Amino acid sequence: MSEMCQLSINISSDIAEELMSHLWLIPEIVTGCTCIPAQGFGSRQHYRNIQEKIRGATERNLILLILPLATVPLVLAHIQKKFKSSDCFYWVLPTITSGYAGQGEVNE
Repeated sequence: MSEMCQLSINISSDIAEELMSHLWLIPEIVTGCTCIPAQGFGSRQHYRNIQEKIRGATERNLILLILPLATVPLVLAHIQKKFKSSDCFYWVLPTITSGYAGQGEVNE
């Protein structure tokens, strides 16, 4: 059994669709994901408009992928090569188990 993980990518909502289209170029690695609207807070945020500046938060998207840990460097290299943006923060968490309720584990 390969060690599974969650790759989380935090990206500006302006360019989330572009990143997703690049992820779909590697279907042998990325078979699906979840994209969640989010808000970004902190000193590294770049406000796109006055509303974000007043609110103190930027519009972001959080893209979550469950995949083998060994493929994370491949996904990140693909993003760095194909996706020209420095506005892409990521982190990796171990995934103990995953699956669909009532159908058992996917990564048994």
